Amino acid sequence: RAIPVAERTAAFIASTSRHIALELRRSHNVPEVERQGVAERQINEVASLVAYLLDADANQLRTVWTAAPMPRKIALFSALSQVGVPYRTNADAPFIALDCSALTKFAWAQAGIPIERGSQYQYAQAERVMRDEVQVGDLVWYPGHIMFSLGVPELIVHARSGQRSVEIHRI
Repeated sequence: RAIPVAERTAAFIASTSRHIALELRRSHNVPEVERQGVAERQINEVASLVAYLLDADANQLRTVWTAAPMPRKIALFSALSQVGVPYRTNADAPFIALDCSALTKFAWAQAGIPIERGSQYQYAQAERVMRDEVQVGDLVWYPGHIMFSLGVPELIVHARSGQRSVEIHRI
């Protein structure tokens, strides 16, 4: 069941997440100790809003996102930067239109980790993890569809088929 998100709320999540992803990518030359605080306030704001919308534990989401390794954080906020972008079958145009595997491909590419398009291919190439061991950025798959984990079981961002757009979701 999708959680309806108002257009202004989706735009806030997307624009703030894009800013966070850019700040995180720019911080690659910053010492590890200082990187922890990069975009911390914005990360907390987005985590709180997403948790509220998905009826999740905001502290858990903030903790998981803050503790995630830098590539996973960048991929996460790159995926969230696409919230509200229209779904189109076979589309691979970030900020314009995406399908599910183009979303995950884009997110991980922003973190410097290339993956191919196609949900079947991504599933075949991915390492399997138990549901309770899910981390930020893990791929969640069911036949014909691939999703991006928010780092807490059951919380994802995905490009869903139909007259939909990229959305956050509780599965």
